[in-house]
Amino acid sequence: MFMDILERRLLFQPQPVCDALPTDLGLEYEETWCQSQRGHRLQCWFIPGDHRTDLTWMWFGGAGGNLSLRVGEFAAVRKHTGANIFGFDYGGFGNSRGKATVRNTAADARAALTHLQRTYGADQDHTLFMGISMGAAVSIRLAAESWSPLAMALVAPFASLRDMGKLFYPRLTWSGRLIGNRYKSVALVDRINCPLLILHGTDDELVPLSQGSKLFDAAREPKQLVTVDMAGHMNVGDYSEFWEGLCGWMGDVVLAGKSPAMTGRE
Repeated sequence: MFMDILERRLLFQPQPVCDALPTDLGLEYEETWCQSQRGHRLQCWFIPGDHRTDLTWMWFGGAGGNLSLRVGEFAAVRKHTGANIFGFDYGGFGNSRGKATVRNTAADARAALTHLQRTYGADQDHTLFMGISMGAAVSIRLAAESWSPLAMALVAPFASLRDMGKLFYPRLTWSGRLIGNRYKSVALVDRINCPLLILHGTDDELVPLSQGSKLFDAAREPKQLVTVDMAGHMNVGDYSEFWEGLCGWMGDVVLAGKSPAMTGRE
């Protein structure tokens, strides 16, 4: 019970669904649902790309918000990279049923990946992971334990939940000791067998740059760290350095796509 309360205080902050849809920004999309391994339904969106429809970003959202509140982020990534985007909401987020916990988010991610593979024919050579903050921890675990993508980009990731508890709630968490190994990305990141990019703002007030740097140091090559000067946690995507770093890295690690475009369900 105590750890459930602690997880909710440190991590999960789902917000009410708004009316925003990709079509509001001129983006076509398809809504589907998948069944989580925990027995609840998860809402999923597939947004087709334009000039890189051979590639698909699997999007792992952070601790707050939901699909409807990420429409602007989806539009920006599609604009700059041209790739498809597949997003899903964890249980308890948006219109997805269930309850968000560390264990459940891992199960939800596995279910969403299976859905992406079966519905849109995604394979390892044409799928990239995009993990945002807490979602970085979910994506790292999935890649380390189950399925390695072509490449992985992480935005403002933390090294471990224990570190975060020690930084922000030292008394409540007994300097992080009560948290144990929850979301211990620093222990898993060296098992990822694909190119890794970490993007982090120097003025991040929620997840300090030291956390992204610690994770970067523990990762294996090939890896790249892009620091965005003066950027915080919520506005790092507002800086041109962010997109230059992401697109430059993507161009370096992704081969020219020659596979059939994934534009809808089979």
